[in-house]
Amino acid sequence: MTGLAKLVSGVLHPLCMPLLTWGLLLATDGYLAHRLGLFAYLFVLLLINTLAPALSMFILKKRGVISDCDIRMRHERPWPFLLVLAYYLMAYVLVVNSTAVEVPLFYQNVLLSLVVAIASAWVVTWKAKISMHMLAQGGILAVYLHVAMMDHTWDLNWVSVLLLSAGLVGWSRLRLGAHTPAEVYSGFLLGFLTVWVTLF
Repeated sequence: MTGLAKLVSGVLHPLCMPLLTWGLLLATDGYLAHRLGLFAYLFVLLLINTLAPALSMFILKKRGVISDCDIRMRHERPWPFLLVLAYYLMAYVLVVNSTAVEVPLFYQNVLLSLVVAIASAWVVTWKAKISMHMLAQGGILAVYLHVAMMDHTWDLNWVSVLLLSAGLVGWSRLRLGAHTPAEVYSGFLLGFLTVWVTLF
């Protein structure tokens, strides 16, 4: 079961979730499905913002700044979190000021919600530890529910998949001893609320 927990935590790692969110939007948002140029532009941007932080975490681990790539030690978290925040803030600024591709406000706000969620987690981590895996799970659920509400395209299958995904991730973090139940629940709640509020 520990092997399964590691697999779930790896596949649904927080750095991968923005790309998975973008794929979810392609599958559920009719507007984006008919604008593949916009999808490709933002997909490449998010891919860069997945690989660059991952490489940065690897370098920080090699240099002994962090003890593991999940950054389990709370006192090691502030600076890596700030680094990831800087990457996504730069991506948001680039999209807002883009002259090559016009990005609708909603998709700008999806990127902004990432910035707000990470910034909120960065503030919290100075005093307490929360699960970034669950922060990402709460965020993707908030994005889907917002789109479903605005487009009137509710699909209980997607809701079930997202809730099951969140449950599996929460279980994996507990199974691996990475978090307490309170850290898992608070991470999910913070992710959901920050993304939900930002999208409005």
